[in-house]
Amino acid sequence: MFLSLLPDVIRGGRMSLSRVLQPDATPKEVSLKSIKILCLALLVCGAAVTTADAQDLQGRWGVGGFVAYNIPMYAFGERWDGSTDKWGFNLNYVSSSRLTMEIEYHNAKLDNGVLETQKFTWGPTGKDYASKDLNTDSSYNMKFNSLLLSGVVHFRKDRSMDEGSYSPYLVVGAGFYDHLAAAENIVWPGQTEGDAKAAGGGVDADGDQIPAVVMARQEDTRTALAATVGFGLEAFLTPTLALDVRARYHFMVTELRPYDQWLLNKVFPLQMVDVAAGFKMYFWD
Repeated sequence: MFLSLLPDVIRGGRMSLSRVLQPDATPKEVSLKSIKILCLALLVCGAAVTTADAQDLQGRWGVGGFVAYNIPMYAFGERWDGSTDKWGFNLNYVSSSRLTMEIEYHNAKLDNGVLETQKFTWGPTGKDYASKDLNTDSSYNMKFNSLLLSGVVHFRKDRSMDEGSYSPYLVVGAGFYDHLAAAENIVWPGQTEGDAKAAGGGVDADGDQIPAVVMARQEDTRTALAATVGFGLEAFLTPTLALDVRARYHFMVTELRPYDQWLLNKVFPLQMVDVAAGFKMYFWD
């Protein structure tokens, strides 16, 4: 049920969040309606599972923490190639033996973006340069602070919290991802030789001027709507302590500006996957 909703979100196309909010948006554009449908489906499913299953676990609370291996995907992955660390914590409420509602906060940081290392061709000399080679203070980083509401739907009807028990599950959620992508001290490809000389740039072995002017700090920041779906496994080490492992796909309705001189197109939407492991401590009702 939940996975069938995902294509509706992805088919939105490439556009800005401000365009999503316009009343004349075309059918090809991403709509906030997809996020609303996801949230509604989550609530309906949660109500159905809670009503249908045994209530012996109902009312228990839990807290947990986790670390994750986070991987940007597609055009987003072209900006930060590779993986980064993520950490977070969650508050859980067991609605029934098959449904747990979860509020999650997580933090992630992506360092060493391609604006630091990807070469650009400087017009005045026709030579290629990487910003980090010219200015060691060059940086292109991104930070996330995110809040999610998720439903954890367990596949086993006889799920228990007995020591040694385990249960695979589906997790579906929606929330807000606050992000800040900042490019700082990046060498500007549009400068002239006069600009470079005035900024104190030297010359290379061929006697050609070296670019030295850096761009003003640029930021892409927004609190964006997001949806996530994935699978996991919860295994109880004691009746109150559980090991939780999961893998999820994240879809964020937001964008990053293009950088034409580096052949980097606008990124929309932002997509990533993560693999996480953590512990949850449950308290009796």
